Amino acid sequence: MKILIFIFLISITVIFITLYVLLSEEVKNIAGQLNKINGVKTNSRILLSFKNKNLGKLALEINKTLEEKKKIEIEYKKMDIELRQAISNMSHDLRTPLTSIMGYIQLIEDSSLLEEERKEYINIVKKRAKSLQVLISGFYDLSRLEAKEYKFEFKSMNLSNIICDMIASFYNDFLSRGIEPAIDIDQKLPLIVGDENAIRRVFSNLIQNMLKYGEKNVFISLKSQDDFVIAVFKNDAPNLKDEDVSHLFERFFIGDRTRNGDSTGLGLAITKELVEQMGYKIEAGMFEGKLSIAVKFKAGV
Repeated sequence: MKILIFIFLISITVIFITLYVLLSEEVKNIAGQLNKINGVKTNSRILLSFKNKNLGKLALEINKTLEEKKKIEIEYKKMDIELRQAISNMSHDLRTPLTSIMGYIQLIEDSSLLEEERKEYINIVKKRAKSLQVLISGFYDLSRLEAKEYKFEFKSMNLSNIICDMIASFYNDFLSRGIEPAIDIDQKLPLIVGDENAIRRVFSNLIQNMLKYGEKNVFISLKSQDDFVIAVFKNDAPNLKDEDVSHLFERFFIGDRTRNGDSTGLGLAITKELVEQMGYKIEAGMFEGKLSIAVKFKAGV
């Protein structure tokens, strides 16, 4: 009997020692795999040599952590590229009007310049300085929106009154471009809740976008559909490609790739932030060479 007990104890001891050795080797194996994964850029995951419930759970959690780490690295690289591009674009957009201003200042300082020409150059400098002020203001507003620091004052309102007012304020701009916009606005619309200044800026930015890039065919509508009030801004966009549409609301994106002092690509990015932070939706689409941007407001007070 004693011999059997002794053999049993020896067997148990051997089993425990074997398990301990296997577990130790597996821990070393996991540590080695982690060291390799962290030392080399790879998508490898932790693999176990033998099945063990607790080690399996550990390996699962480690692999989850590795996946999260990979996602963070990808997001960081994306943000780094976007930041570098943003700095490059900001430098370009600031440099263009500044270079123009400095050039005209040098012309103004010429003592042989006629007074009429001097006044003309001074007016140009004022316009360039104004565009620079608008540009810097756009940078500031977008940074506030992205940091969620923009303060909204919500109240119920009738969008038809606001959009008619905004269209009227740009009427001379349409005329100067030889554009006669087609307008279809319902007067009896349900009220929506929003920030009036933000909505005015949204409509203003969308109309300015039409004026900058649109051709003669311009269409603006405001209609009630189901439980929504939908504003649509449509214009010809011959220089815009179908694949560009998904990038329209990205800061600094310009569809025709033509960069100048009047086109920074900030307007639509600010518009999207304003619309979404008020709790509404904005989307863009292309059909037969026409760009359509729709803002969808939920009706109700």
